[in-house]
Amino acid sequence: MRRNSMRKSKPSQSISPEAQEPASEHQMEPTSPPPPQKKQAQAKRRRRSPLRAGLAVMAGRTAGAVSRRLRFGGGTSIVGVVAQSVYPQIVEHLASELEHGSLVISGTNGKTTTSSFIAAILRDGGLRVWNNREGSNLAGGVASSLVIRAKPNGHLRRSGRAISILEVDEAALPQVVSSVQPRVAVFTNLFRDQLDRYGEVDSVLTLWQRAIHRLPATTTLILNADDPAVAQLGRNFAGRVLYYGINDLALDTLHQESSIERHQVMDARTCPHCGGEFIYQARFYSHMGHYHCPNCGLERPQPDIAASSVQVDSFDRMRLQIQTPLYTQELVVPLPGLYNIYNALAAATAALALDMDWEPIVSGIEQSKPVFGRGERVQANGKTMRLLLAKNPTGFNEVLRTLFTDEVPRHVLFILNDNTADGKDISWIWDVDFERARGRTESLVVAGTRALDLALRLKYAGIAQDEIQIIPPQPLRAEKNELAARNRANRRNKKIPSEATEAGIRSYGIKNAIDQALDQTPLGETLFIVPTYTGLLEVHRELEQRGLTPHYWEGGNA
Repeated sequence: MRRNSMRKSKPSQSISPEAQEPASEHQMEPTSPPPPQKKQAQAKRRRRSPLRAGLAVMAGRTAGAVSRRLRFGGGTSIVGVVAQSVYPQIVEHLASELEHGSLVISGTNGKTTTSSFIAAILRDGGLRVWNNREGSNLAGGVASSLVIRAKPNGHLRRSGRAISILEVDEAALPQVVSSVQPRVAVFTNLFRDQLDRYGEVDSVLTLWQRAIHRLPATTTLILNADDPAVAQLGRNFAGRVLYYGINDLALDTLHQESSIERHQVMDARTCPHCGGEFIYQARFYSHMGHYHCPNCGLERPQPDIAASSVQVDSFDRMRLQIQTPLYTQELVVPLPGLYNIYNALAAATAALALDMDWEPIVSGIEQSKPVFGRGERVQANGKTMRLLLAKNPTGFNEVLRTLFTDEVPRHVLFILNDNTADGKDISWIWDVDFERARGRTESLVVAGTRALDLALRLKYAGIAQDEIQIIPPQPLRAEKNELAARNRANRRNKKIPSEATEAGIRSYGIKNAIDQALDQTPLGETLFIVPTYTGLLEVHRELEQRGLTPHYWEGGNA
């Protein structure tokens, strides 16, 4: 039976030759939105109220200032929440004033790094880039990113040559795209994550389909061809669709060591068209790879932008050969991990869709620095800390593969939390390939609200109990009782409690976990901290208090 690929069901439009011609100094500027889009934006602006927008801006910024003054935090997300309560259309009102429009990014993993890559590329291309780094990736955070750049008269300041890059939570995407009407929408991947919040991947896919239905035909979709769940989003879209993916079969895990394959978490096994199970010719990790359905012929789209060759030069440097419809170019990615190849490809494809020349793509990605918790490097008294966020089984597996592939023993601090932002259900740790860490750690500290659960998982992975130092968030009930009994005995005997007695039987909390892990890391070496999301926030808060790193909302955009 003849196969009908996703690409045949909905042909993607390759990057036009005109967009790839050598650009002059003036041609590097991304083209403005098409005339119909401009007319729609002008009509909407006439229906809006600058006065009400001005009131919303003032109310939001005042709330943010009060929050900072009272030390409730950075006073960022509250800006958008208050502004939207005053004027629900404030995002639509302000977004329409950006000369080069907006770009949105969504996906389970990779949003923040991809956003950082794209921002660096566009800045090198001469644009003023705004993003929602200061706020959250929910609708309120998107609103904040615009309101803090608005004037009291309800208009954006310096909107000329400006473009916004908005990292958007999976569940918030339909609401955000309805407001900003983006020029480009980038989807990175879809994995199981926070089941108690999102549900299964099918629930997120439904939200994304709803969001795409609300996009105008002038939007360009950027989709991961190697993720079957993401690739199918382009099937019925009326606008332009560009795919990216990896073509280097040397990265295929199907023909590598069995332990890699055994722990691959497959979140998209079946064809969305007929329900048949996908067959993979190559799989890079999880369900990412080259696939087809033997029942209906649905298959991986041919990427418009592809990594044809990947060479790992060092832990922090990968060299890619990038194929486009017109040429092959080299691209250096200054971050570790296979997942960052996909992030770089997504960024390059989005930049080309915005008519960027290749030079700012190369310089923007190669000169990018690791962003908040995604390979971020922090120096402390002659030692280095590397923060590697791991918030779901696929992400954790790829972090472990990155850490332990070269057989170099590592100093590691794992932090597992079960707060609301992490997801209360932590059963996913049994899908993580912790066996890969066996015999490959010089020191191993485990912390967080579920430190004991993680220590048990590591014990089942074959790591000896005496190799694991557990730093729970607080004493267990039995330890509290023992500590209370010691203190009563000391009072009866009129003894001054020792520092160890005052501290309890052992250390507790993130502060002590960092101290213990650093103490076991020799001078000149690196401590790898692998936390879940709220664990990352706790680590950053502690490092901020020590003066080792700025607040995560600082270092904004021009």
